[in-house]
Amino acid sequence: MQSDHTSDYTLVQAARIFDGTGSAPESGKAVLLHGGHVAAIGSESELRAPDGSSVTVKDYGEATILPGLVDGHTHMMAPGDGTPGDVTGAEQDDILLMRALQNARTFLHAGVTTARENGAKNKVGFSLKDGINKGLTEGPEMVISGRPITITGGHFWYCGSEADGIDGVRAEVRKLVKEGADFIKIMATGGSTWSSNRLLPSYTLEEMTVIVDEAHRFGRLTAAHCASMQGIQNALDAGVDMIIHCVFEDETGMYEFNESLAEQLAAANAWVNPTLHVVQAGIDHTERIGYERGWLTEDEQASIDATKRSLETRNESVGKLVKMGVRMIAGSDSPWGAYPPGEFVKEMIALTKAGLSNTEALVSGLSHAAESIAMGESAGMLATNRPGDLLVVGGNPIDDLNALWDIKDVYKSGVRVARPV
Repeated sequence: MQSDHTSDYTLVQAARIFDGTGSAPESGKAVLLHGGHVAAIGSESELRAPDGSSVTVKDYGEATILPGLVDGHTHMMAPGDGTPGDVTGAEQDDILLMRALQNARTFLHAGVTTARENGAKNKVGFSLKDGINKGLTEGPEMVISGRPITITGGHFWYCGSEADGIDGVRAEVRKLVKEGADFIKIMATGGSTWSSNRLLPSYTLEEMTVIVDEAHRFGRLTAAHCASMQGIQNALDAGVDMIIHCVFEDETGMYEFNESLAEQLAAANAWVNPTLHVVQAGIDHTERIGYERGWLTEDEQASIDATKRSLETRNESVGKLVKMGVRMIAGSDSPWGAYPPGEFVKEMIALTKAGLSNTEALVSGLSHAAESIAMGESAGMLATNRPGDLLVVGGNPIDDLNALWDIKDVYKSGVRVARPV
């Protein structure tokens, strides 16, 4: 006789539970999963499934149960091996989708159960989300922008949403909403794309304001790629909800922590996603090339030196912003650049180097990340009646974030994910 799965429960026990809100971990408690959700959280000695139920008990001993991680910034179509974005963007959509499927699985196996996709080519992002939702492949719960909106020839132009002028950007927002975009990503400055300049603003303030107003009219949040201060200023003046990168450099590349701009950022209550480790990953990649070859070229050494200086100033600015009350989230930007998939932990560790405590860094990749991407009701926090997305790790990540590498199990929607040993 076939069993009635409606009566199946899983009891997950470990030395401690961290609920993702920033409260201190609690010991002596367990999580009861049922029907894809958290049925109850309570004392190990008292928590019970209803009589007559089938219960699977998973006792992880000296481990920590926490919510599944929430990566607020991914680019699943990228290889994460240092390949330039223009080269990736020239690949066929079916190849990009196959890579995205593979990367999404890697993210899930590394404990990321919710991810925000910040831009892919054509319909790749939409297809990835649909494939996961239909059970054709496994991956995190995806929140997608589809394609970033950019000026003609701007950063990520190859993804297919170039738009210029008031009418052009308004129409592009509407098109993305029609196609199913969960939020609108805006390239407020150039970036690594060869035809763009990361230090110069892309859109006028009027164009930016139209994009944000139109997105908000349809109930969509906005996030802006800002690799220089004028981009940050334009994004804030336009009412953007999240500032990505948030680089305090002027149009000449000179670093300056602009106090008034920082105060405006804090007053706006906007989220900041600083993407710190992707910078370090680029340094590591170039150094690795030199090590394997036996020497670095002058250009490579100059690039490493300049990037290290930039990372130092970015760490400094993030530390100052945190002290001013600016809300920070962890979003890896992986697998962009040379940042491989499955290493989201490195972004949270990078945030501690900028001044966040271990607890603050964890929360930035849990409840705060979820709230910032409009997933606060379903991700990033352990509570009754929420989806059963759990990460179980050895040790205590509050003491050492490196404990997050020691993954014992991942649960998505109450089901244990089969991971390679």
